Order: sequence, then structure tokens, then C-alpha cells
Amino acid sequence: MKVNGKYVLVGSVLIALLLVAGSWKFFYSADQDETKKVQNQINSLQTRLNDLNAKNEKKAEYEQGIESSKDIIDTVLSLYGPGNTPEKTIMTVVKLCQMTGCSISSIAFQDNRVIYESASPEIKVYKSGMSISITSGYTALKKIVDFINSYYSNSHYERMNIENFSSKYNSETGLISTSMTVNLYGVSDENHKYEPPVLEDIEIGNENIFKAPEYVPEEEPELDENGQPIIPTLTEE
Repeated sequence: MKVNGKYVLVGSVLIALLLVAGSWKFFYSADQDETKKVQNQINSLQTRLNDLNAKNEKKAEYEQGIESSKDIIDTVLSLYGPGNTPEKTIMTVVKLCQMTGCSISSIAFQDNRVIYESASPEIKVYKSGMSISITSGYTALKKIVDFINSYYSNSHYERMNIENFSSKYNSETGLISTSMTVNLYGVSDENHKYEPPVLEDIEIGNENIFKAPEYVPEEEPELDENGQPIIPTLTEE
């Protein structure tokens, strides 16, 4: 059977049109998907740009807030000394004895441990401690508490507080035996540089190494209904 050349030509044209249509649909669809991806990226970048523009408008406000925060941090850190060591703690206790007239029978040290740190700026806050046994009069005991709460040395406050406290009154001597644990805090940053303490005539031996003065008569403490002295209530800071 002979096929008319005219039909062959028409068929070829139809096939070519179908191929063209199919190719156009394939590539058009791919272009649409790519266009959607690009548009999504543009939308995301536009959102980010709008956010940055909004933040840039408040740049001065943010910078002022940062500076204010730095001032607050510096003020808080100024309440702390530049760390503690056993020798520094001993000299602190020496001053405690000299100023209050108490006698220290024992002292034990606790190691430093980091309780807060910041990478930028680089700041570390340390906590250590000491357990001490004290003999004092009633007035001296009040002075001891005040000393611990307000000690200032070498242009820095030495932040301390009393963690626990127990006292026993000796009716024969009129003295009070006290055991307490004192927390010591310190800061390490660019404004806090530790310097070893100056040892003030600490003699070799174990007799009165804290150089406490001899006891002087004190006023009689206020007594409760059982005849026992009223010890001031301590509030931890």
C-alpha cells in the first residue's frame, strides 16, 4: 500500500509540534520551579533586610543600653576583691583579731571554685571559704559580724558572708565560743589583679599567730529570762 506523501508530511509536522509542545512544557515547568525558589530566597532576604533596617534605626538606643549594662556590671564587680588565697585569708583573720580583740583557736580553708564566668568580657567569679573557731566577748562578737559584712582592703571590698553560725556562752568566764563558716568571694577580670598580701610580723610558732590583743573588760551583755546572753540574729547577705 502506498502512503501518500502529503499524509507523511502532515504526520511529520504533527509529531514535530508535539515534540515542541512537550519540550516547552518540560522546560517551562522547570523554569517555574526555579523561579519559585528564587522568589522565596528574595522574600527571605527582604525580610532579613527589613529586620536589619529596623535594628539599625535603633542602633544608638542599643549602644546606650550596652554601655549602661557595662556600668551596672562594673558597679557590681567593684564590690568584690581580686580572689583569695590561704595567706591572704590568714592576714584577713589577723586584721579581724586586731580590730575586735577575739581569739582564733582553729581555722580551715576551702578551695576556690568558679561560680560564674563570662567569655566576653572575660570574667570569673570565685567562691572559697574558711571555717573558724572564735573566742570573744559579746561586744567583740558584734564587731566580728560587722567586720565580715563590711571588710575593705587594698582599694577593694572583700565580699564575705556568714554561711552558718553557732555560739556557746561560758558563764564562768563571760566569754562566747563561736564556730562559723565564712564564704569568701573574688573576681578575676581586667580590673581585678591579685597581689600577695604583706605578711605583718607573723612569727614562727603556734602561740597567738593571729596577734590578738589581750582581753579587756567589756560591758555586760543583755541577758534573756534564763540568764543567757542574747546573741544577735544574723541575716545572710
